[in-house]
Amino acid sequence: MNLTAEKPLSVNLRECTAVAHEDAEQSSFMSRLLEGSLTRAAVADYTGQLWFMYADLERAVRATSHLSCMASIADHRLERLDVLEKDLTELIGPDWRSTLLPEPATAAYVARLDELAEAKDELGLIAHHYVRYLGDLAGGQVIARMLRQRYGISGQGVHFYDFGEIGKIKPYRDGYRERLDALDLDGQEVARLIEEANRAFALNGAVFRDLAKRHCATGDPH
Repeated sequence: MNLTAEKPLSVNLRECTAVAHEDAEQSSFMSRLLEGSLTRAAVADYTGQLWFMYADLERAVRATSHLSCMASIADHRLERLDVLEKDLTELIGPDWRSTLLPEPATAAYVARLDELAEAKDELGLIAHHYVRYLGDLAGGQVIARMLRQRYGISGQGVHFYDFGEIGKIKPYRDGYRERLDALDLDGQEVARLIEEANRAFALNGAVFRDLAKRHCATGDPH
């Protein structure tokens, strides 16, 4: 971990998770999803796995939102659970709850979030908050465009990627990083946050590998 004390937390986070971030992004599932070579069922399955992840993440964030660091980062306008349910109704149908199951890697992700919430580990949860929401606010916008263009999914199936409530995305992301940088953390706490962010990327990558086994003919060896 190339952690530098002189750099802002947001810069250390970005630089020290770059490899894990790239590994997750370059999964065969996401590559094929974006190139349009999968199916609407794969899109629905991916959206379903996100529902399990966000249901737990948002419950954990709400449970720790009174703690000092999390209070600076948590923002109910980012919450995705309600819009994911709208998307699943469009992609699968009104009975989507009865057909949806978590992949093993998704269950492991949820278990980790439960562990952090039970311990009231706000730094660990902030790491997952950062990995998920800042990714949604960046690459997620590209994903939404690809899903519309390459799978014919209307706006009714991609509510997840619509963050209209926060206003313009770039100023919001800049403000999010400023709030991270303003956290009063010592070196050990910064290292802890970065370690968990790398773990979050690895957990996301494992979810993509599970999805690849189901939807990509060759699977994903990475």
